[in-house]
Formats: sequence, C-alpha cells, structure tokens
Amino acid sequence: MSYFLQSIDQFGVQQKLQIPPIKPTQKSAFGGLVTLILYGVSLGYFLSQFYEWQQNNKLPKITFLQEQIQDGQKLLIEGVFTEISYLKTLNNPIDPFNPQSLIFQPILEIVPQNRSNIQSIPLILDQEKLDNGKIITKFLIKNIELSNSPTNLPIRKIINYQLSLGYCNPNQLQEGQQCANQDTVDQFFKQANFFQVTIFIQQFDPRTKKLIYIPKFFIFDMIKDQLYTNQFILKVGELSMDDGFLFPNSNKYTYLSDLQVISAQYDQVYSKNIYGKELISILFFNLDQIKIVNMVEYPKISEILADTGSIISWILSISFIVSKYNENLSIEKTQREIITMYYNDFIDFQIQKNWLGKIQRVHCKGKEYDLQKSQEILNRLDQIAIEKMNYLNLQNEVAKLQLILQEHIGLQQIKKYLESKFSLESLFDKLGIPEKISQQQEINQIHAQQELQQEVDQQLNIEGEIDSKFNKDIVEQEVEQRMGLLDMKTHENLQFREQNSNLQIQESLQQNNNYLTVINVDKTDEIK
Repeated sequence: MSYFLQSIDQFGVQQKLQIPPIKPTQKSAFGGLVTLILYGVSLGYFLSQFYEWQQNNKLPKITFLQEQIQDGQKLLIEGVFTEISYLKTLNNPIDPFNPQSLIFQPILEIVPQNRSNIQSIPLILDQEKLDNGKIITKFLIKNIELSNSPTNLPIRKIINYQLSLGYCNPNQLQEGQQCANQDTVDQFFKQANFFQVTIFIQQFDPRTKKLIYIPKFFIFDMIKDQLYTNQFILKVGELSMDDGFLFPNSNKYTYLSDLQVISAQYDQVYSKNIYGKELISILFFNLDQIKIVNMVEYPKISEILADTGSIISWILSISFIVSKYNENLSIEKTQREIITMYYNDFIDFQIQKNWLGKIQRVHCKGKEYDLQKSQEILNRLDQIAIEKMNYLNLQNEVAKLQLILQEHIGLQQIKKYLESKFSLESLFDKLGIPEKISQQQEINQIHAQQELQQEVDQQLNIEGEIDSKFNKDIVEQEVEQRMGLLDMKTHENLQFREQNSNLQIQESLQQNNNYLTVINVDKTDEIK
C-alpha cells in the first residue's frame, strides 16, 4: 500500500545538489528591478483588459442569419408601435387630425386571414406642443401582436393590422371629438398636405446589452379623390445573447428589427368598390416570410485571461535577458571561488571589464600588470575553472584520487578504513553522565550544614565543570575533524578555531586554578 501511494504521488520534489547551499539560486538587483517593471506592466495590462471587459467595450461575436419564419410566428410589440400625425414641418393653419375639427378619422382594424371577423381597435389620442407653440395631434398604435405562417402550409395562422384614413364619420366619433364643417374641408385641400407615420423598430446595443428603439419616418400625400395604399412588411428579429461570466448564459428576445414599404395609388372609384367608402390612405401591417436571427456571444473571463496571458507571456519573454545576466553572474562567481581554492590571494586582484566583458585593467595591491599577458592567464584560469565545474570532470578527478590512494596506501588498507565503524555513543560518553542523587541523600545533605562539607562540594563542582568543559571542547574538535575536515569553510577557519579553543581552555584552567588556590588559603586560615 505504501509503495502504491508513493507511486501515484504527484508532488514529488527532485533532489538537487545545491551550490552553494545557502543561496541555490543566483539573483541580482537588476533582475529584481526588471521583475518589478515586467510584473507591474503585466498587472496593469490585465486590469485594463478586465475593466474594458466589464464595461462591455470588448466586441462580442455576432452571427447574422436569415431564416424562414416558423408556423404561427408571432411578434408581440409592447409600448408605442406607430404614431400618425400631420407633418410637423408644415406651417399650414388647418390640422386634419384636430379633435375639435376633425377632417380625417383613422380607424385601426385587426384583419385575420379570411377577413371574415374584422375587429376595430380604438386608437389613443395624444397631443404634442412644438417649440414654436404649435400643437400637433397624434394617434398612437400600442401593444399589438401580429402573426404569420409559411406560405406552403395548408392552414396558416395570420393576424394583420389595417389602418384606414377616411373622412370623419359622426357615428364613429369618440368622446371629445367633433367633425369639421365643409368650409374647413375645402380650405384644407387648398393647401399642400402631408401626413407623417413614425414606426419604432428595435436594434440591439452591444454596450448596454439592451434593445433600443429607433424611429423610422414615412411621409405620405393627402390628395383629394386619390387613395394611397401602403403595405408595411415587418421583419421579425430573434436575438440569442450569451453573456455568461464563465459558463453559457443564454437570453432570447423577439423584436421588430426592420420593415419594407410597398406603395400603390388608386382613385376613389376603386376605394368605394373595395372598401365601400372614400378613403385617402390605407396602412397595412403584416409579417414578412423571412426573419433575422442574431446570435451574440460576449467574451468570457476565460477568453480575457487567455488573451491577457498570451500578451503577458510575450512581455515576460524579455526576462530572458535578465536570466542570461544572472547566469553570467553565477558562472563568474563560481569561477572566482574555484580559482580561489587554488590561489587564495585571487580575491586581492582587481579586474576591470567593460560592458562586453572584455578585460580593461588588472592590478593587485597597487601593482598594475601587463594587460595582454594578464588577459591570457586569466582566460586560461577561467577555462580551467569551467572545466572543473563539469560533473564528468568531477567524477574523473575522484577516480584519479582513488587510483592514487590505491597506489600509495594499498587496497587492503583502504578497505580497512572503509570497514571501520565509529560509535557516536562513545563520543557522547566523553561528555560524562551526571550522577543521580537519591531522595534520602538529599535529605541528609539538607540537614548536614557543615561549612567544611559545603566547601568540599563546591571545590568538587568546580573541578567537574572544568572537566566537562574540557571534554566538550575535545568532542567538538573530534566531530569537526571526522566530518568537516574537507569542508571549504571549515578548512579556512580550522586553524583559527583550534587556536581560539586552546586559548579558551588555557584561560579557563588558569582562572579555576586561581580560584581553588584562594579557597585553600581561606580554609587554612580558618583552621589556624
């Protein structure tokens, strides 16, 4: 079981030989400065891209298609769909839609496919005051639902709307309305007359993620004894919007995306034969057989991170220069340390180089050496140091040392050294084992309060401390000689540490001897 768990461990750490062990990675102040700059630029770029994404400034992916409508395709228009009014830019004194002097009365009807059950819908009357103080009367069409089906179906579900504009009929007046007299009608036809139709379509705004209303204006003639028919073919728009943060989040909308107008002109004879009354204009609204399908997909956080990551990777590629710089520093530092192992005064040499690494000056302790000859020697030292750093070269030197030892010491003696075993227990035994004092002995020592016995105990404790300190120093020296003999730092400081340790032991022995001498003198005086 333990072997299986070890085999599937995904967090194993590679064992590395660290050189030097305290700082296994070569770093520099220049590398730290470049790191701050690069990571600062990367973070700033990411924050700017994230802000642009949150503000919907990132263009979404939009797919535009045209498809045939489905069976029973519906279009529900909420709010104001159409406004009918007299042309606002005309300065004519007579408004044919003035409810107090109404000349033309618009009538809205729902027309099914068989035209057998036509229903009338009352229009909403509204008035608008212009900047010049003129009041314009408007008829509003609101909250309608149209329907259509493909032409190849045997049974079609169709709901259309028709707005007929005929002369005022007193029997169809609403409350507060009054028909105009004949003189007003005659004066009206003496002026140039146009009426305005405003239809509100909808378009998708990718910044606000909402459907906005866009008005489209149409202007038609109002001529006596003439009938103008205008067929408005409305195009359905279907929108599928995906604005999920990480996972898809689809929202679907149906709206009026566009329209077409087909116009025709007839006389009043045609109007009376077909519609049974005199009409000036007819507006017919129906759905088109083609609908527009829009699929909008906004960038998700994964795409922003991927785009930002690619740019940041390109920015961080500049770090190759810093890595190369740190690599050169590491190689030069190791070369100096290797050369110092063989020539310990190499640290006293001051070698000046230019930014290309070429030696410009060599001097040591106030002496300046020939540049060309010094450069040849230093280059050779660097070359040898590089060869020393090769792992195969290290194995080669170890193999040669083994051969030398076999030649001078002998194979049997080497095997004897290798088979030798040293006990750590004997090393700790030199430190001494403190004696355990029983409880009865402690009671006897408490009751025995003789000064002579106390002085003897004190003298014995001092001698024990001297022996313990002496044994501790000996044990430390033995550890250093056995395990740290060939260590670089131990080899450099070994002589100093041995001298310092010997001096400390001598001083400690001298102080203790002086102290014991004083105690013995005091004791002799008391006996006397």
